[in-house]
Amino acid sequence: MSGLTGAERPSVQPRAPDAPRAAPDNGRPPPRSQQAFAHRVLVLDGYSNPALSCVRSLGRAGYTVFVASHRRGPLAAWSRYCSGSYWHREETLRGFALARTWAYQQGVRIVLPLTELACQLCNAERAEWEALGIIVGCAPDDLALRAFDKAQTLQLAESCGVEIPFTSYPASLEECRRAAQAMGYPLIVKPRFTAAWNGVGLLPDRGLCYVASAAQLDDAVLSRRQGGYWPLIQQLVPGRGKGVFTVCDHGEPVAWFAHERLRDIRPSGSGSSLRRSVPVDPRLQARAERLLRAMQWHGPAMVEFRDDGAGSHPWLMEVNGRFWGSLELAVAAGVDFPRLWVGILTGRPVQPPGPYREGVVVRWLWGDVKRFLYILAGPPRGYPGRYPSVARGLQELFGRQPPDTRLEVWDRRDKWPAFAEWVEGVRDVLIQAFKKR
Repeated sequence: MSGLTGAERPSVQPRAPDAPRAAPDNGRPPPRSQQAFAHRVLVLDGYSNPALSCVRSLGRAGYTVFVASHRRGPLAAWSRYCSGSYWHREETLRGFALARTWAYQQGVRIVLPLTELACQLCNAERAEWEALGIIVGCAPDDLALRAFDKAQTLQLAESCGVEIPFTSYPASLEECRRAAQAMGYPLIVKPRFTAAWNGVGLLPDRGLCYVASAAQLDDAVLSRRQGGYWPLIQQLVPGRGKGVFTVCDHGEPVAWFAHERLRDIRPSGSGSSLRRSVPVDPRLQARAERLLRAMQWHGPAMVEFRDDGAGSHPWLMEVNGRFWGSLELAVAAGVDFPRLWVGILTGRPVQPPGPYREGVVVRWLWGDVKRFLYILAGPPRGYPGRYPSVARGLQELFGRQPPDTRLEVWDRRDKWPAFAEWVEGVRDVLIQAFKKR
């Protein structure tokens, strides 16, 4: 069958799976021992850093963890805590249906999608997962859209008193032009979705764009239109990106965490390559809690703000309704979000963790390599801020790091993922280089 492989695991053979069973065609699975399979979890998006964090966290806690990905030999599958992996070739409903059948054969009880696309693909056939007795570890579709659709997020935030930058929600190119003229330049053009799924395929996301003048507007808007969804036109506000992180049980936050970004992967703004755990800012926590309760959010969430630190209020930028790229820092500091979320999903009593360790620094080394490549490429068109020099990039990459800095992927008790990351990273760089020729 095209796209279907056995339980594939790099360098170490997986434990023998349970005897294969065909998925039932009556909508209900045959009886199986919940006691035997209750601790079996499938982590999707196995190529990602959050997947590796989830596999290690849950594996250390005694769960039997499997990994699936559309990439061969994904990062998390190299972990000693991975009991088997599945390659589904493509991120489509068909690919996920094949992964679902394989997961059922392994006795999986919980599936954890870690990207917005994976959440949407799981939600599109959520009933089919649940008919097999598998709990889907993400918010259901209507609820998920409150976070995935940036327009819904910002409008809900405004309605419950959380400050947002001046934002327009146009429905045509002409409305985009009028909104930009009223707002003034520079401004931001932001796609409504990170991963827009139209029921058939994925609509592209080119990321936000800084627009310095009217001459740049039309191209920025049209290239970020996602089918019938026009991008947002948003005021550019000063400050640094700051986030608070939590996992919610039907609108009630169970635990909180915060970090400060010391270096972003993209110097113009993105996830971080170097970050440090810090106390939760009560201003951010109060606003995030108000919004998540209004959303009745269920699951992990990163609530991102922009704050200039000059005494004014922070501005809400977005909510990421999934595990975030820097998840490993929270786990290293003492807030084990994957275990908390799986506990919530299985209905177990979840005790909020105690105070976490502040000042823990985690560096994603390959993220710093990518940052240096972005520095070499130069600032994006229209970017109004200062951009680091090549000399600065070299110093960041090879120079002294903050005291006691930990590497995100390296673990002396689980070494193979660090090797796999570089193999995968070099391959991606070469692919991108050849694409540009």
